[in-house]
Amino acid sequence: MKQEWKKNEKEYYLPKAKPELRKIPPFNFFSINGAGNPNDEFFAEYIGMLYLLSYAVKMSPKSGTAPKNYFEYTVYPLEGIWDINDEAKKDYSGK
Repeated sequence: MKQEWKKNEKEYYLPKAKPELRKIPPFNFFSINGAGNPNDEFFAEYIGMLYLLSYAVKMSPKSGTAPKNYFEYTVYPLEGIWDINDEAKKDYSGK
């Protein structure tokens, strides 16, 4: 059976109008770490690589190279954690 986040994980990806506290179970995923302006060209390249990897795994059964414990799934939406570094915080606050 295909794992579809839109159906099976609505509580995580389709939030309600009122904020609520949620415990999120462990997930396997690709990630990148970086710093800089998300409007820079390198950021678009990184995002493109994340999707390339995700779709390569998704299509791997067709070439007989599926990872151990593979299951069919819908590619998840992009998620990010954004913050600014301490130096940028100083610049922003004017201190």
